[in-house]
Amino acid sequence: MNNSGYPMSEYQDMLAVLSGERPERSPYCPMGHWSLQACRKLLPAGCVDENLYSLPETSFPQGPRTEASRRVGLNYARHLGASTLGTGKGGALPFGHGGPAEIIGHLELEEDKVRIYRFEGGSTRAYHYDPHAVHYGHSMPVNSPDDLEKLALPDPHDPQRWQDIAPDAEAFTSSGIMPAAKIMGFFSGIHNNFLDFQKLMIALIEDPEFVHRLTARLAEWSLACAGEVLDRGVRLVEVCDDLGTPEGMLISPEMFAEFFLGWYRRLFELCHSRGAFVHMHSHGNIAAILPMLADAGVDILNPFDPGENPHLEELIERFSGSFVFCGFVPSNYYLLEKDRDIEALFARAAALGRKCRRGYIMMEHGFPEELTPERYGFILEMVEKYRSLR
Repeated sequence: MNNSGYPMSEYQDMLAVLSGERPERSPYCPMGHWSLQACRKLLPAGCVDENLYSLPETSFPQGPRTEASRRVGLNYARHLGASTLGTGKGGALPFGHGGPAEIIGHLELEEDKVRIYRFEGGSTRAYHYDPHAVHYGHSMPVNSPDDLEKLALPDPHDPQRWQDIAPDAEAFTSSGIMPAAKIMGFFSGIHNNFLDFQKLMIALIEDPEFVHRLTARLAEWSLACAGEVLDRGVRLVEVCDDLGTPEGMLISPEMFAEFFLGWYRRLFELCHSRGAFVHMHSHGNIAAILPMLADAGVDILNPFDPGENPHLEELIERFSGSFVFCGFVPSNYYLLEKDRDIEALFARAAALGRKCRRGYIMMEHGFPEELTPERYGFILEMVEKYRSLR
């Protein structure tokens, strides 16, 4: 134990980095396995059950999570060497998705190699297998401003929704792992779950008042969920909000500032007021809004894919004193044929991490079902080898 009252642990390494210190090894936040099938193929016995992945086989059990299931989650984190672990049923993986602070899905229809899930709020998604692909917006509940009045969301203050959070947070903390929870991104949460992407992009220009109302409805729900999990011991809120492409922003920086930045500022302030932190994900080159996010108070950003961010060293020089960088491993890393080429990517990520002034967190770019067990084991070896910051 040290002066904070927590065991010297992955948790403590996270706190050290977030405090601007440099532990002996970098913390590690996995992007995670891409599907339940990938979990079952690649994880050892005792590391996967019906409550691990963000999507259930059919639906999540209604009663409290069992201690046996909680141990499975901890086994999963220890197998990976993860520094954080998502709380609640479905909250462990992948990064930024799953758990009761997001909308929850259940299986509605299964056809050949396709599963249709219906989510709270009314949207459906199609999950394709062999190969893996996800069709967000298979159907959407909001197709016009009139539909917003009919949108039904679950009660964010229902105690039953949060029955697993406090015991999960307590168990993970006592095991030296930082307890986390995931909420919807304020931009992508809209077009993934409620309003078609094309309609959202048109409305941003033609009907901004509608977008403000829709964003407020969903953001207030997510902030209420964040407050509930923080009250129950969560110390890290993950938010996944893909805002860019390799070419730049999906929306202008001015639009981001007008519609979404204020909600992020409220999220950061809420978490910081409770002694917690925010770990934000966005694919793409979002350099144009990094000054805004840094000023608003974001704690951690990922993944900084080198294929999407050609000027990483410049970004590190400008912003690594403001927030913690996480990632630096390209999204297609697992497709490389030779092990030595994969190792070179992790070595470069670690070298960039050593240049980060406030700190660095290792993150691979996910474990798809196509991986062989041998290649999967090799990647975990690379994660462990290159977490050293000395």
